[in-house]
Amino acid sequence: MRLLLVWGAVWAQAPEILRFIPGRYREGASHRIDLYNPTPQALSLGGWLLVTRDYSVRLPTSLVLAPWQRITIGKYEGDVRLDRYPDFLIRFWEESQPGAYVALLDDQGRFRRGIYLAPSPQVLFLPDSGVNVTREGRKIPFYLPSETASGWEYVPWEPDPIIGVVRIGGAWRYTISDVEREAHLYAPVRFPILVAAYEGGAVHLSWEVEGREPCDFYRIERSSSKSNWEVIAKVPCPSPGPGRHRMEHYDTQVREGYEYRYRLVYESLPSLRLESAAVSVRCEREQKPLQVAAEHGSLRLRVAQSQPLKIRLLDKDFTEQLRIYDGWVNGGVENLFVWDTLRVRNVKWIVIWTASRRYWIELPHGGGRRY
Repeated sequence: MRLLLVWGAVWAQAPEILRFIPGRYREGASHRIDLYNPTPQALSLGGWLLVTRDYSVRLPTSLVLAPWQRITIGKYEGDVRLDRYPDFLIRFWEESQPGAYVALLDDQGRFRRGIYLAPSPQVLFLPDSGVNVTREGRKIPFYLPSETASGWEYVPWEPDPIIGVVRIGGAWRYTISDVEREAHLYAPVRFPILVAAYEGGAVHLSWEVEGREPCDFYRIERSSSKSNWEVIAKVPCPSPGPGRHRMEHYDTQVREGYEYRYRLVYESLPSLRLESAAVSVRCEREQKPLQVAAEHGSLRLRVAQSQPLKIRLLDKDFTEQLRIYDGWVNGGVENLFVWDTLRVRNVKWIVIWTASRRYWIELPHGGGRRY
């Protein structure tokens, strides 16, 4: 995200506060505030004051939020880093004072928006005041009105173990300092597995998805050494319910000899984004997604990509004799599985389940089989 200087910016609007993780500024690094411009016009914040119980800061004079832009204010990271910003002043307040808040005052000192994390049972917000001192030595007094003033939002809050709040779908939800883990908590879908394999001139993608809440769609995205991430398909979200849905997609717009990366993405702007782990696949004809050398008592298996597998031994009547494996195997290396032929004698079939298909390997009498 960028901090933009735009002429003719809108002064009458106030940005939304999307995320507030108060932390203890002097004691840790988890502090974070996200501001968002929900309008189609640029929004100037130059000279505004942002005030919390821990500090006050005069925002940069050049700070303008572009339409639908979000910025992060943090201690050591973000678009505005407080640890290296000059117009920043630590406040010393009574540790016994309950709750936490963040408030925005415009360049005229008018209270425009605030969030108060109210302890349970709720303690009302009382007026607060202070003085910010800029790098030039200018003193900027400020005053924050009580809970009766318009502009305050209240969220019941227990500081342990809940450390902050985020606005998702127009409602405040409790959150943690790790935004990626936050997405796993609140995204209406979940992506446990994504597998890619080059087959017959196309990349075969297969995955599992869980529907936890109603949503419209998620995306399949692709990138390569010659292109950034781009959307190649939109997939409807599954109906909410228990269990996983197995899905697949063939990407035919690939070139042999190239390597591609794929991921699944769900996004609900401005605050929620969930990505699956990205997978890579090289489009080479000679590379089979699965190579097997099987004989009585052993199975040598190589997969192009690390993935979960199930391996079962069946007799001639297709009755299960032994479950060899159920878990992840490493891609690009040989995986060896053995069994005791004295205890398991009547093996006729080896069945291998991958995330995308099932393989049947027949063991002939007295020999082995390559697949």
